[in-house]
Amino acid sequence: MGDSTESGKDDGLPSRTRAHRGGGRSPRAGPPGRETRAATTTYRSEFLAVGNRAGSEKDRLGSLIADVGRIVGEVGATTLPVMLYLPFAVWRPAALFETWLAALTTVIAVATLIRNGRIASLPFTDAPGWARLLPTLIPLRLLYFNGTLLAAIYGGGAVADLTGSTAAGLALSVAVGAAATVSFPRAVDAWMAGRR
Repeated sequence: MGDSTESGKDDGLPSRTRAHRGGGRSPRAGPPGRETRAATTTYRSEFLAVGNRAGSEKDRLGSLIADVGRIVGEVGATTLPVMLYLPFAVWRPAALFETWLAALTTVIAVATLIRNGRIASLPFTDAPGWARLLPTLIPLRLLYFNGTLLAAIYGGGAVADLTGSTAAGLALSVAVGAAATVSFPRAVDAWMAGRR
């Protein structure tokens, strides 16, 4: 990888940047709506200020930390409706807060690992990576993540109420959060295919 700033042959970017992307591979390669590059490299883009971006090559730990921040922001912002609903919920299972926290933490952890390329959602799709931050995917994220959290909260709460064991409710919440998160890239593929 050279530090030359000569333009590349086909994309007009410096060759150093092209080398970070993997030999001229487009950053938009892969299924529409998916970030396959983040799962296959440690190159991450960073927002410096309004309208300014920079990118840098990080080590595996640095890219994992950057991905945690990205996913926490994404999932936290899109699940605000559930967070605002919970204090006013009519039916309040015994482990309401505990099941919510277990499901939310699981969704964030699994999504981070998928985005970082540590685990793959390959049983459901043939491409690695997490969903892009596109405006067309905001409705899907709102429905999907809020529905996942509600299913995990009320399912885990019902199990905790029936069995008298908070651990059983937490286990169900973790399972629902993990299964839904691993399935999300496939849902993105289907959503984007339906928009063509």
